[in-house]
Amino acid sequence: MTTLPDGTSSYRPAGRAAIFSGLIGILAYILLTTAVLTRTTLVPSVPVYMMFRLHDCLVVLQFLLMTPLVKALYDLSQQGATGMTRRMRNIGLGALWATAIFLVLGLVKFFSDGAYTVSQGVFGIWMIAVCWKLRSLLPAWLCWFGMIVGLGLAITATFFPLYAIFVNTLILHIPAADPSTFPESFTPFNAFLHKVIWVGSIMGMMPFPVWTLITGIVMMRRSWMRRS
Repeated sequence: MTTLPDGTSSYRPAGRAAIFSGLIGILAYILLTTAVLTRTTLVPSVPVYMMFRLHDCLVVLQFLLMTPLVKALYDLSQQGATGMTRRMRNIGLGALWATAIFLVLGLVKFFSDGAYTVSQGVFGIWMIAVCWKLRSLLPAWLCWFGMIVGLGLAITATFFPLYAIFVNTLILHIPAADPSTFPESFTPFNAFLHKVIWVGSIMGMMPFPVWTLITGIVMMRRSWMRRS
């Protein structure tokens, strides 16, 4: 395993933040899954609604805590033959912050609470590109894992625009439309989109915090190796 060269800043803070991000993300996904499985109507009960909102708050924190990791991966990539450009780093940071902002706007009902999945999907595409570049600097299995997770996040992101185009434009209303105004019945395409988001969730949203946690541990180990 390649050690960090002298002169490179310590990656321990980034690793620590990534570990916390991963743990928070796992808790957030458990809350989301519980809320979805216990929901019985389009308009959720108060306990289910609170689980959805708590999930959103945790994901805001999850994504903001990934900021140091993106910067650290940029620094690490400069040690390889095909380093990340500053523009590429900024795209990753912008996708993180946009996801957090969209979640906050969803909490105050300015946007639909699903709008964040679009910028999350952009981050997924960013993950695919970055993991490909870092294959020689991080464990290969971790990079392939990251590319699969990134693809899953990108698949999840297709739900929001496709729903707006082919099912109902209520999802685009500003301020956000009341959930009770959405149609209860599923069209065939609507049912297909929910299968797509299920696949994206299993591939992307569920393992995403696990990838973040493991990457944080790897960055911590590299920091320890440099210091030893």
